[in-house]
Amino acid sequence: MNSTKKALIAAAVAVIFATGLIYWQVKARKAGPVELSADDMTILAEDQPPQMRARLAADEAARKDFAQDVRRLFAVAEEAESHGVGNTPDMKRQLEFQKASVIAQNYFDEVGESGAGDIKDTDVDEFFKQPVNQHKFDQIIADAKSKDPQFAAQEIPPEQLNMLKQRLGRIYIAEKKALDQGLDKKPKVRLQMLLQHARVLAQKYAVDKLQEKMKPTDEEVAAYLTSHPELDTDKKNRATAEEVLKRARAGEDFGKLAQEFSTDGSKDKGGDLGWFGHGAMVPEFEQAAYALKPGEISDVVQSKFGFHIIKLEERKTETKDGKPEETVHARHILISDAGANPFGPPQSSRDRAKAAVEQEKAKKVLDEIVARSHVKVPDNYSVKPPEPQQAPQGLPPGFGAPPEGQEPPAPAPSPAKPAAKQSPAKPKQK
Repeated sequence: MNSTKKALIAAAVAVIFATGLIYWQVKARKAGPVELSADDMTILAEDQPPQMRARLAADEAARKDFAQDVRRLFAVAEEAESHGVGNTPDMKRQLEFQKASVIAQNYFDEVGESGAGDIKDTDVDEFFKQPVNQHKFDQIIADAKSKDPQFAAQEIPPEQLNMLKQRLGRIYIAEKKALDQGLDKKPKVRLQMLLQHARVLAQKYAVDKLQEKMKPTDEEVAAYLTSHPELDTDKKNRATAEEVLKRARAGEDFGKLAQEFSTDGSKDKGGDLGWFGHGAMVPEFEQAAYALKPGEISDVVQSKFGFHIIKLEERKTETKDGKPEETVHARHILISDAGANPFGPPQSSRDRAKAAVEQEKAKKVLDEIVARSHVKVPDNYSVKPPEPQQAPQGLPPGFGAPPEGQEPPAPAPSPAKPAAKQSPAKPKQK
């Protein structure tokens, strides 16, 4: 089955369950606790993306971690079922639709492009002439609207509704063909269905019941910082910023200080941020910059990016859209954690402590659920490495197309132009 057909299946589900519902969750309510064999774990592991599968094949510790993740998933799902999660009418409809989606995907993978093309638009039209099938479609749309007010407020154009119906119809027709062929009885498919059924139950239960238990309190975060002083870099960074401020106000060249101490992308330009107007910076930075006179240097200003020292160079008033607008030209020195992820959101010491506490509480909650569950998942199982991907002839290693469904890796930053950290000088996202 080519990528276009797969994209159609994925798009249909993404449109309907755009509120974050996982679209591979399937299987009717099971009976009895989950007991996986070593062969089951091998199937699950070898169904992972090539990079993950290669790691599992080579690393025993990785296989044990994977087994622990599977064990936790099924344990949470088991507890969710004991609390009646999945018994509401809308959850039952979701599981039914997801079951159809998974079985249809396996059918398309089995028959390939020629078989997938056997389902015509007219077949879909005939399918929805049956009232029970039309009602099923109407219920899916209604459920999606009930979970997403924005989607509910939209008027779906008839052509889009028809396109969606064609996609969903193909899923249901393919499901019927797959059931007729007994594809749902294959061990790999049944195991995949069981796993994904657990995922949807666990996700629902985690959001409704477990999330609050894993939420860190202010007291817990403060205590964590106290017991992990190495994590509290805000204190150190503020002290550094205060020392740099003293030197700047004593007359040292601001641009050179920025080149030496600043940790954002403007350091190579001596901290020069150019001209900017209201709304271009984070509020704390903008308020401090606009309060300065040309030539003045601010106190240390803290924002989510770190600690700033701002020097105002110039200010002027321009006419924009017939109205006067004041803009300023400033430099800054940003003191923040060196080595932090330049592409991720900025994090304070408190943010990191909060994440660590949340991770600890989550582990404790999950381990308690596993301890009282009846789930059995073996740690010892074998995994064959994935087949090597052969690069097209004439291309050097690493330049071949990525495996199907895997995004190509992002190019590494040039050593001559290191990646800049996210700067408060960049416009705020709308």
